[in-house]
Amino acid sequence: MRDTDNSPLPPGPFTREQATAVATLYINVAIEDDQGTHFRLVIRDSEGQLIWRAWNFEASAGEWLNRYIASHGIPHP
Repeated sequence: MRDTDNSPLPPGPFTREQATAVATLYINVAIEDDQGTHFRLVIRDSEGQLIWRAWNFEASAGEWLNRYIASHGIPHP
């Protein structure tokens, strides 16, 4: 995780370790479609409806996930 700008993920591709760290911080963020070498990080609303998802290898995956986490992330109490 990066501390330089308070974004939980780097702007591009991210590692499993980074995704796991983010998923432990938020109730509605999880790793799904785990294929071993690649996976999706998913953000859902309180009813379980999809808000945003991205594969860990996508060019701007972290940038978009950071935006949606900032506006829709539900932190663990």
